[in-house]
Amino acid sequence: MSEEINTLFTDGGLLSKHITGYKSRVQQIEMAQKVADALAHGDILIAEAGTGTGKTYAYLAPAILSGQKVFISTGTKNLQDQLFTKDLPKLREVLSAPIKTALLKGRSNYLCHHRLTLSESEPSNSYHQHTLQNLREWSGKTKTGDLGESDLLEENSPLWPKVTSTVDNCLGQQCPDYDECFILEARRRAQEADLVVVNHHLLMSDMALKASGQGEVLPDADAYIIDEAHQLPAIASQFLGYRVSHHQIQELSRDSIREMEVEATDMNDIRQAAEQLENRLHQFTMSLGDREQRLPWHPVIEQSNDIKEKLDTLIDYLERLEMQLEIAAERGKGIEQCHLRCTEIVERLSIFQNKDADNDLVLWIDNRGSSFILHATPQEVSQYFQQWIKDKPQSWVFTSATLTVAGKFNNFISQLGLEDPITASWQSPFDYGKQSLLYMPNIALEPSNYDYNSHVAEVAKSVIELSKGRTFLLFTSYKAMNEVAEALKDSDYPILVQGSGAKAQLLDEFRSHGNAVLLGTNSFWEGVDVRGEALSCVLIDKIPFASPGDPVLEARINDLKERGGNPFRSIQIPSAVIQLKQGIGRLIRDTEDSGVLVLCDPRFLSKPYGKVFLRSLPPMPITQNLEDVDDFFKSHQ
Repeated sequence: MSEEINTLFTDGGLLSKHITGYKSRVQQIEMAQKVADALAHGDILIAEAGTGTGKTYAYLAPAILSGQKVFISTGTKNLQDQLFTKDLPKLREVLSAPIKTALLKGRSNYLCHHRLTLSESEPSNSYHQHTLQNLREWSGKTKTGDLGESDLLEENSPLWPKVTSTVDNCLGQQCPDYDECFILEARRRAQEADLVVVNHHLLMSDMALKASGQGEVLPDADAYIIDEAHQLPAIASQFLGYRVSHHQIQELSRDSIREMEVEATDMNDIRQAAEQLENRLHQFTMSLGDREQRLPWHPVIEQSNDIKEKLDTLIDYLERLEMQLEIAAERGKGIEQCHLRCTEIVERLSIFQNKDADNDLVLWIDNRGSSFILHATPQEVSQYFQQWIKDKPQSWVFTSATLTVAGKFNNFISQLGLEDPITASWQSPFDYGKQSLLYMPNIALEPSNYDYNSHVAEVAKSVIELSKGRTFLLFTSYKAMNEVAEALKDSDYPILVQGSGAKAQLLDEFRSHGNAVLLGTNSFWEGVDVRGEALSCVLIDKIPFASPGDPVLEARINDLKERGGNPFRSIQIPSAVIQLKQGIGRLIRDTEDSGVLVLCDPRFLSKPYGKVFLRSLPPMPITQNLEDVDDFFKSHQ
């Protein structure tokens, strides 16, 4: 395959003939060859490719040329769509490759005919009749049923969960619309395709089902390529645990009544039990308080008899509904499904009554004021991954722009428990020495100081003046973001703040203004691509250490301490390095880009661990002099 890769990627090759402005990159060719070798020999490859390497084509081309069935997983549905609708078709055209491709998402993305029918007849949806009617018309035209392809529903629409199915409420072969099911059709296409594009959530859902012995979502494949692989451990921990939500119990109650009205009209005891359950659910939710926060579960329940009593009562009323549903289960598939759902919720909720629950599970609550989610999350996912990869002994390629800490892959390897992987890393082809400058202002205060944010605001004002707007300000907390936003409200440049509009809308505004300042937290640190002069400066307020109040992190830290380890060095620093590298990656997106990175946190220079972060950065010239920043912008106008 080496010759085919050279023919594709070299100057004068196929890509340069089909893509205007394409330039050959040594890093891209080397990565493509490494991926090709891994696919050919069934290896596990971990490949870090700096921004601008062209890693997407570097793994897609070998996948297409391999002749194998390959699954490609991306971090988000947006990246998944881009890969499937833009990158893959282009490369398939360039290579004249007659391969079959398929896009597969989680079931919550696909319209469910049966759930749509139920929603149309539900009185509480009368306000949404026009939208439901439009969905009905669209369902007859769409080939995929992927709601992301239509603009009929906002992502946070209350109708979304009502017209899509879950594993819990899917009727399977008993569904009256089984032959027209969009999910089944999407899975059939994935079964027949040579190359299937999925996302990490679906991939981890498959792993979780496999781990629990409940089968699997995805068909078998010869190889798996995981892009944005740095996100995988965190997403895996979400899927490998258990969760019980306010919404889940409420939906069970309402579905039970609805199915009773269809399949067992004479069994009014179900309605009574479901309504009583919803009442007890409300009482339990009220006992948790209205403050939005994430907390370890045991201290919450141990400090409040009221919460404990309300939880016991909630489980008692779930068991009453379970008994009524069991009696009626033979009446129809809908009631049978409700009974199975109820049994599972009782089992999962009982974990939160038990002080002696599995020590590997971290029990915590995400309290959202008027609703809640109770989580039981595994501390580590490595043992699950080890088993999963043994069960799927194919080629595995993990790639991202941010996998190493100070040049080493140890942290990522241990998180996933990978055995004997091949590792490779390529620096970005961008010339950071000429295209960028790192400014580290002299801030005499530690970030924990009450006045620290006001100093960051002053630095921001100075830099924004020199850059003429065109700046991202990335923060580690909403509090810091809002304080600095308040200080900048009289700026001469348009100020855009996360939360004042949808992410995509804010980014469009930022690009169109050409001289705007955008303030954001976590979601703006990665997956954001603004090329050209509209973004010429990125300021980061402080080292992005994860909040010590995060219940899962807290449990992992305590566990490592008990085993004599150093959680700060082993957990917190590596995680912060990866996050920082993601944030920095927003600055230079093209060979023609230039810009200034501002790192405000004095600990980069004052603390011994600061060197770990600085060794993980691109090779940028460093200054503590604001005049150098001014000179840089003037020389790059």
